[in-house]
Amino acid sequence: MVSLATLGLSQLIGAKPFGREFGLLGSVAVAGLLWGCQTEQETGPDSVAIAQAAGLQVDTVGVSNLAEGDTLNLDAGLTVIETTRIFPPSADGGEVFAWEFEARELTPVKLLIVRAVDGSKNFELLGESPMVVPRQLGANRFQLPEPIPLQYPCLFGIYMPEKGAVPFRKVRNWKALISARPFERLNIDRAHFSMYGWRYGVRVFWRKTAEQDGESTD
Repeated sequence: MVSLATLGLSQLIGAKPFGREFGLLGSVAVAGLLWGCQTEQETGPDSVAIAQAAGLQVDTVGVSNLAEGDTLNLDAGLTVIETTRIFPPSADGGEVFAWEFEARELTPVKLLIVRAVDGSKNFELLGESPMVVPRQLGANRFQLPEPIPLQYPCLFGIYMPEKGAVPFRKVRNWKALISARPFERLNIDRAHFSMYGWRYGVRVFWRKTAEQDGESTD
């Protein structure tokens, strides 16, 4: 594994950007074939299959291909908020119950659910997962011990307190907000974030009953 110490920060931030990016965060290109894509695993029964079998509306937000990421950021303490693929209006009143991500390092990751407040000057933390350590390199799925209620409009993000575990792919016109400042709870200052065209390998599962779905469309 290449590190900042061996590669040199000047080489990292001097690389030609793809799309529109702001700020200076070091990153290391990695070859996805070195890790491959392992089978998704979840402790206990498959929570997604159970929700579908119960007749709940189940949907996802995030990337379609978890393993598409080809770059790993080695900076510690990154908070990433996804602003391109967000929860749809129909998710209002539903709840997040599981999530999955591609791991290229076995370092901790936390899921965040937020919404913009104060005229988009801040983010309010609606809920968070426990800090988890990937069980394996490749795809990892985790069920939340307590579902996170959704209030539209809302966004998802991740927090990685150590060096990055989840890879990203540079995508033109993609918009992810990233901050290297210490993680803040409840109210997160938008001013500490910069916009990058980095698409992280994360997908979030949310569910809703048919009755709830009917109420949201009334």
